[in-house]
Amino acid sequence: MRDRDQRLALALLGGTALLLCELRFEHREALGETWRSWIPLAYAAVTLLAGLVALLRWEAGGRRVLAFLFGAGIAVGLLGFWFHTGGHLLTGLRDVLAAWRIPLGQDGGIKMGSRPPALAPLAFCGLGTLGLLVCRGPALRTRRGAGDPPPLPTRP
Repeated sequence: MRDRDQRLALALLGGTALLLCELRFEHREALGETWRSWIPLAYAAVTLLAGLVALLRWEAGGRRVLAFLFGAGIAVGLLGFWFHTGGHLLTGLRDVLAAWRIPLGQDGGIKMGSRPPALAPLAFCGLGTLGLLVCRGPALRTRRGAGDPPPLPTRP
């Protein structure tokens, strides 16, 4: 890995691997109940395997492949947010934010594990966004020099 962006992409793939392991544990019951719980596992596994191959072919289109994979992660995260809230995105967000009003040590009438964590799937959005930022790097550098500051505005 000679390129900083390649090392960052590798670190994000490491995060994807950790997320895959955590998801396998957290979805252990749901995997036998619904096909939807397989979506993040399949996405993470494909991203990890294809992403490692893409890293080896970084200059020959690998960067674009990784950008596509990370972009798909944003879609997976948003879809998971939809599924975890039962399509009631604002209600799910409201319930999460309401936890700040509940006294410490109390459950606020919601039993732990009674429903999926509403915001957890958005971790894929975070990884995907960071991945897209890393994988779009050279487009900016080819227009300007690598260390050049942005041009100053000109007056008419």
